[in-house]
Amino acid sequence: MAVPAHKIGNWFLYIGKALTRARLLSTDGVPFGYLFGIAVDDQGALVEGDYTGAPSPDAKGWDRFEDWVEGLTGRWGVVLIQKQGTRLYTDASGMIGAVYDAKTSTVSASLALCLTRDVVDHPDYDHSAIEERGAKYSLFDTRDAHVRRMNPSCYLDLETFHETRFWPRPDSIQLEDGSLGETYDWLGQRTERVFYAIAKRHKCWLPLSGGQDSRLLLAMAGQARLGVEMSYTHISNYANRIDATIAKRLAQIAGIKHEVHDKRDHRTKQKRARVDAENYYTALGFKMPPSAEMKNGLHLKIPRNAVVLRGHQTDIIRAVFSSRIGERARNNTRWQVLRLLIVPQQEFNDDIWARFRPRYEAWLNSIPDHARKNSTDLMFLEMYYSSTVGCMFPAFYRNFWMSPFNGRAEIGRVMAIDENYRHEGNAVHDIVDRFAPNLNEVPFDYELGAAIENIDNPEALKELTRPRREATDVRRAEIYGTEKWRHNSV
Repeated sequence: MAVPAHKIGNWFLYIGKALTRARLLSTDGVPFGYLFGIAVDDQGALVEGDYTGAPSPDAKGWDRFEDWVEGLTGRWGVVLIQKQGTRLYTDASGMIGAVYDAKTSTVSASLALCLTRDVVDHPDYDHSAIEERGAKYSLFDTRDAHVRRMNPSCYLDLETFHETRFWPRPDSIQLEDGSLGETYDWLGQRTERVFYAIAKRHKCWLPLSGGQDSRLLLAMAGQARLGVEMSYTHISNYANRIDATIAKRLAQIAGIKHEVHDKRDHRTKQKRARVDAENYYTALGFKMPPSAEMKNGLHLKIPRNAVVLRGHQTDIIRAVFSSRIGERARNNTRWQVLRLLIVPQQEFNDDIWARFRPRYEAWLNSIPDHARKNSTDLMFLEMYYSSTVGCMFPAFYRNFWMSPFNGRAEIGRVMAIDENYRHEGNAVHDIVDRFAPNLNEVPFDYELGAAIENIDNPEALKELTRPRREATDVRRAEIYGTEKWRHNSV
């Protein structure tokens, strides 16, 4: 069945029928663009239908429009037709998927949708490393030598197919009112509003684990967590059994439903698994290993068309890519190119570095001076995320996967928090403690370890979590002083 086209200027926009879309209207009711995907604006409203909350660039200027873009959270793209130009903007990490072929004036969510010809293999890559060994196409490359992945911090001029960086802006990276505590409170309030807006319109499922990202989301969701239809944990290996043990307790405390999907209880026919993998490859436009859940069929446990709310950009709260910190580390680009997984890390060598170093350093030099201290965060956001979730999510055809923390306003505030402080995990524990103190005595996976029977031993849990809780108590007093404690009552 053909996908209907939305004509906008000289362009035809093809949007899947299940995908949320909005027609952007000026104050006098004139259409000037389309937003597709799920986006929540800075007022906490879902962008949908005939939407008048976006300022028309022709009337208000591009700066005002980019103010509005900076306030959006979700997984989305927007196409604008204006007298001043025709542009494409995407969400903060390119999670919606955006690749383009300048020769054919085509933009799409994936390589498969972009080409009407055979793929021309990119000469810089060992394609078997991507197909078989977990490597990624990075530096905004795709499998094809001529199709580029869009940098999400740029807009794409659809007349010239030239990308121009518009973010981070000079005031994007700063704490709320210069205060760490106010920043935490802003992040919690914003995430709760985003959860509420999305869950009000969509069937939402929330994966929970023993790690930090899902607990951060659960804590910051506040009362809006009650709008989530189901939380769940997939068990594909023993580590996931630890996840499920912890997740079940988190859900119980938070008062939300939880399901455990164990591969031992679910048998997928080999033919079905093979068909799902082939569909995945077709949607991608090349071969890359599917997830364990797709191989064992556990992804079928999530209802079709459900919105899956994942962390991802919460990784920046703990600065996961910042294995080296400081100006000297930022000037050493070898380890940074290594982290992009252009080949598996054990296969990385000086030849690989020499091949990709010039383009990586050209990207590094494109970062404005006011954001250079956050180059590692931006590498993670712009390069790594766009080449991973921005590549894979469009190929997950059963469900709409997204992060309710994927917003430039959130990310900019987080990047203003000291990098060492984040990398040590302090910001994560501060936020959970601020909004969900009842979760404090539930251990993380690294605290519980393999002794999952301790989850039912209150005294053991107190001892396992005591160092973290005591350190958090000290920081809380430093951040908030004697202020009366506020939280979202999880």
